[in-house]
Amino acid sequence: MKLKTKWPLTYLHKYLFRFSGLASAIKLKKKLGVTAEVFETSNDIGGTWKHSTYPGCASDIQSHLYSLSFEPNPNWSQKFSPQKEILEYMHRVANKYDVLPQIQFETSVVSATWLEDKKKWQLELSRVSEEKHQIKHFDFIFSGIGSLRVPHIPKEFESFEGKIIHSALWDQDYDLNNKRVAVIGSGSSSIQIIPSIVPIVDCLYSFQRTATWVRPKDQYTYSDFIINVFTYVPLVMLMYRAYIFFSLERNFNQWGDKNSKRAKRATATVTKQMKEILLSNGRPDLIEKLIPDFAVGCKRIGYSDDYLQSLCLPNVTVNFSAIKKIEGRTISTADGQETEIDALILATGYDVAGFLGKMRVYGRDGVFLNDLWEEQIPKTYKTVTIHGFPNFFMLLGPGSILGHSSVVTMIESQVDFGIELIRHMTNNQIQSMDPTEKAQETFSSDLQEKLKGTVWTTGCKSWYMNKRGDIQALWPQTVMKFINMFKNTNFESDFIKV
Repeated sequence: MKLKTKWPLTYLHKYLFRFSGLASAIKLKKKLGVTAEVFETSNDIGGTWKHSTYPGCASDIQSHLYSLSFEPNPNWSQKFSPQKEILEYMHRVANKYDVLPQIQFETSVVSATWLEDKKKWQLELSRVSEEKHQIKHFDFIFSGIGSLRVPHIPKEFESFEGKIIHSALWDQDYDLNNKRVAVIGSGSSSIQIIPSIVPIVDCLYSFQRTATWVRPKDQYTYSDFIINVFTYVPLVMLMYRAYIFFSLERNFNQWGDKNSKRAKRATATVTKQMKEILLSNGRPDLIEKLIPDFAVGCKRIGYSDDYLQSLCLPNVTVNFSAIKKIEGRTISTADGQETEIDALILATGYDVAGFLGKMRVYGRDGVFLNDLWEEQIPKTYKTVTIHGFPNFFMLLGPGSILGHSSVVTMIESQVDFGIELIRHMTNNQIQSMDPTEKAQETFSSDLQEKLKGTVWTTGCKSWYMNKRGDIQALWPQTVMKFINMFKNTNFESDFIKV
């Protein structure tokens, strides 16, 4: 079925054209016959998987689930595939569906303004090769900016006089061999980087503010036989994907109820695993410092088969004391230690508080969405639409990021919802739709209520929260409930229609 309209659509992805970009551009073409215009700040697709090239970079969600449902890949080499392989997959999918000609690369969206009289969005675009900004008008916007895009570089490290490398901006030309290296942070990137570089550096210093739960990755390589089975009997591959999905769904209770037996058992199990690794590697002194005092899952779990073992090596020092100052190439900590290093690796994550990046969004009556979401917990209707911002679809924004499964599934569900809303508008000759304030308030209040009692509220600080401590990023239920939520939408009562 092709969309019977002359309306142009755009898929807006200001920084990183990743899975949200592929899913929306492809599905708009397949389901509505619309070739969307795409704006991408970078010079190529890939998003996080293009820019994150640090040693050991890989997905921490199993590859057969961390991929598009309509484009399964029988050729994943490992249970958790590395960055390069994921990027190659994305390129294959983009080429197969001829997405690249739709993209205007090296283009930033400066602002998006809703023109009520015209019932259109006006985009101000800044292109690297042009001094003058472009102005374009569209009926619909899919915003897939995402949350993991702007590297967080703490100001206290700017004065360091040696080599500084952020995990999201890795310098492939810098040689770490025989260098004294400090790694700041204890999150997923640090957990992947440290085991990858510790064999080649002279000394490695791991500076950590908070401990992280680390589970065995149980990584394995798929045999040629298994890959052939997945290739020639695709039903087996789809069943395997379903098995992974429902295994994660079945375990959700350990996240959704902090007092459940499953949650307590998870904490006990991972505690035991971490203790055994540290004891077997002769470092009982690290147990108290490396095992967190909050529930498993409160912060994103790290998965590794060699991270804790690496911290036990003789050329590695773990420091949990606060960094007080940096002078020249020396890091001074509150415990009185002074550490001189050659290179500083910042595994400090991303600035994730803003779901709109530097793009300014103005809705009906000139309401400035950036300030609105800065002043309060971001509110949406079913994570996709926003009251006062007609024909605007947010992908992987507030309330839709996961702590236990693949966000690719979330993205596909959101895109499908946007497409169904457009189809409804087209069939009923409606120019614009946005949720009523009541519908949005009901959904947002319910979302916050469901977060109570989850492991994410057990006292840790994480990127799931805003600066006020509100959990604004996460979906607090199973993925199946997220998918089913869209099936029960009343377009008549829950939306303002013009």
